[in-house]
Amino acid sequence: MVHSPISPRLPSGVSDSGDGPLVCAARTGDRRACRAIWEKYASLVQRMVRRFFGPGPDHLDVCQEAFLRVFKRLDELREPAALPGFIIGVTLGVARNEARRRRIRAIVGLTATDEWPGAIVPGAEDEAREAVRALYRLLDGLGAEDRSLFVARYVEKMEIADVAAMHGLSLSTVKRRIARLVLRVDARMKSEPALAQYVGVLSQGGTS
Repeated sequence: MVHSPISPRLPSGVSDSGDGPLVCAARTGDRRACRAIWEKYASLVQRMVRRFFGPGPDHLDVCQEAFLRVFKRLDELREPAALPGFIIGVTLGVARNEARRRRIRAIVGLTATDEWPGAIVPGAEDEAREAVRALYRLLDGLGAEDRSLFVARYVEKMEIADVAAMHGLSLSTVKRRIARLVLRVDARMKSEPALAQYVGVLSQGGTS
């Protein structure tokens, strides 16, 4: 759970201008303000969820749950201008919970786990498509929080300090966990032919 929303480096194309009045109005139950927040940040939430779970369906239920949590927890937001970071943190939390639920359902046999979603980014080369599939097969073997740390750091390319704040962890803890995570991911990449050429790439960026 994110208790201290921050203002991370905003994703390209996202601006926090005008969020203050929207947040204040949404807190009072103003539906127009809630809709304006939805319209402004829907693409950001969809992208975060898509990058967390990988190619496949749009995961609209996860996106909707993320916004429901955002609106329910708006009173926790100390600085209205920090809304983008707050939304990202809540979305990652919802995605982690969904990942845990899916793992439990798979363990008890409630869902099939031997098929990969068929929808892949249009126009991607076969080699790149297989690399994406291989990467998310690898990420499926990580715990929900480790997966969230990986996506935030290496897919969304967030700064370590932002990753730590959004996960409610200390900077030193996140540095240690990401360092261990890189070693685990690198080791697993060696057994994935489509990812072999990327072994060592993650560690080149360091954890600072």
